[in-house]
Amino acid sequence: MSFTRGLLLATFAVLSIGRASAQVDGAATQMVIPIVSSSVSFVSQIVVKDQSGTSRSVTMQFFEAQTSSTPGLKACAAISLGPFETKTVTLTGQCPLAAGNHHGFVMLTDATASRDKLFYAFTRVENPASIGFTVEGYPIGHLGGGDVDSEVAGVKRRAAAGSAPAIQTNCFVATLNDPVSYTISLDIAGSVPISDSLGAFQMKRYLDIYALSQLPDGVDFDNTTVTFSKDDPTQFPNTLLTFCTVQDNTSFGADFRIGKNWNAADLSRFRLNCFAASFGANPGECTNTLQPSAPAVTAGNKVRLLTRIYAPDTVNCSILGTRQADLEMRLVRDFAPGGVVAGGTTSSFTYTTGARSGVGNGYSQYFWIEVGFREGGSAVYPIPFGVRCIAGNGMTDPRWIDSPPDDF
Repeated sequence: MSFTRGLLLATFAVLSIGRASAQVDGAATQMVIPIVSSSVSFVSQIVVKDQSGTSRSVTMQFFEAQTSSTPGLKACAAISLGPFETKTVTLTGQCPLAAGNHHGFVMLTDATASRDKLFYAFTRVENPASIGFTVEGYPIGHLGGGDVDSEVAGVKRRAAAGSAPAIQTNCFVATLNDPVSYTISLDIAGSVPISDSLGAFQMKRYLDIYALSQLPDGVDFDNTTVTFSKDDPTQFPNTLLTFCTVQDNTSFGADFRIGKNWNAADLSRFRLNCFAASFGANPGECTNTLQPSAPAVTAGNKVRLLTRIYAPDTVNCSILGTRQADLEMRLVRDFAPGGVVAGGTTSSFTYTTGARSGVGNGYSQYFWIEVGFREGGSAVYPIPFGVRCIAGNGMTDPRWIDSPPDDF
């Protein structure tokens, strides 16, 4: 992409949005709300807002958990929406629920034939005293993928004599299209991992995760991390949706904490990139073992790699392989005003973007990572290499584009 085209696209993106842009890209044509409830303790109000500017409807499916009164899929009434209308419905008002307590997750889908009408959604889960918590609806493509582990940090239990109110942590696991076998573990000595499995579109709730991990009754715990791990390598691509709620057992007020992955299962959002090399054993590590497809610098030419950076951020990149001393790298903006922004004479660089408003009119943009021969190095060609980059917001896995003449 040329500098001019990059600026043109950014300008077009600003001008083509007729309504205010959200802080988080939360619009979708299919949305998952991880937890809804209809019980003596909690009820759910589900809020949907049209973003298409047309009258239409959204279908609603309730996947009741295996640990609930009547497990399985419930086909609920569709939600009709006018142009940009916001509407609140309840789980009991939309879905045919038998007597008992019910919990599970909801999937909302644009009902038009083309499935191109966007909407927002979230739920408010609250107790009879209107104390509760909000759970955002997540675009279905933002959930799941290849990461093996997810974590919920900072959960706790208050159970010792004289402690009031008592606090309990409950954890949940759900699947979408595929089955998953998994283990739930706590970072507490003496705790016993929980091994379990789910079929497609199922959920389970684990009441009092400390008790289920066989920790002693009447003991308080703070700052616990709960780790959810997929057990079967053939199932690593499958979605495992994880979260915990921490509730007080007097008012039944609670909060919601989604499971988080260290690295996105998204090549455009890797916190750690090991381009053309192997990942190391620990987070943040790459090895110097290059892949057979690794690019190489040849006499008189540099290698250009394309990536995307999400400001504001600080990005650190370095050359991998056995010949770092013979190579240099730099970072070049592929949008106005262009130019080198970091590196140029060494085998690594650090780039701090500054405020998002100063990068591409606030829109994330492409950059070139360029690698060439370092003057004074050993001029024995070709010189294969890899690149390690780590970024706080994640960045696009670098892609080889071309090998033009070396000009630095």
